[in-house]
Amino acid sequence: MTDDFTTQPWPKLRDVVLDMLSLARPLTCHGAMEADLTEALALIRARRRQDRQPVSLHAFLLHALAHAAAECPEVLTFRHGSRLVTFRDADVATVVDRRQPDGTRLPMGLTIRAAQTKTVMQIHDELRAAIRGDLTSTAEVKRRRMLGRLPKFLRKLILRRIARDPHLLRRVQGTIGLTSLQRPGLDFPFIAFPPNVFTITVAVGGITRRPCPEGGPPRHVVLLGGAMDHAVLDGAALARFSVALQRRIASAEGLR
Repeated sequence: MTDDFTTQPWPKLRDVVLDMLSLARPLTCHGAMEADLTEALALIRARRRQDRQPVSLHAFLLHALAHAAAECPEVLTFRHGSRLVTFRDADVATVVDRRQPDGTRLPMGLTIRAAQTKTVMQIHDELRAAIRGDLTSTAEVKRRRMLGRLPKFLRKLILRRIARDPHLLRRVQGTIGLTSLQRPGLDFPFIAFPPNVFTITVAVGGITRRPCPEGGPPRHVVLLGGAMDHAVLDGAALARFSVALQRRIASAEGLR
């Protein structure tokens, strides 16, 4: 009788991922929004046709998130004991999907530092380099591998210490999170609500069509899920950030 399943070794780096996810902020609130992506998609397609220069949607959305965060620094604010620490830079922690030597695919964390100071193409190049290149020599991956080799109780102690200190969290992870579930064929309404170890984390979901209010052709909208730490951030600040993010996506800032 042949087995109707396969097995493979548990990736040790997943232990670090699970431990980090267990540090999700306890007072997290979730929400969702839509942003008009029509103009951005048209500019991305035009650039690919005219210049044969690929531009990833991931890079564009990360660029928009970083600039919206720099415009609304409340989302880059963390509690540190009896003080609030607000960072200048949007160090965006995101995930890239890498093919392993055995053919399997494994999501790997990547932090785009000071993303609000970079162009869409600079961010795109960093993402592509992470997907194609060797990440094992980077300081961030070395730290995660070192954590993965520690006993579980010690690993959790270290991660709790990192989660309580925004300066350490920034050094290890970043100051804001973006996870993208965008894949070919994900052209239907789909919203994800991410776990949140930052003050704000945004998840990119599906792209769908909506009727144009002015009676023109349908608009393409991207569905975004979000998580915020309500211990630090209130609704008014979240609204300002959401408006800034939606505006930057709809106007395709950074793609012109």
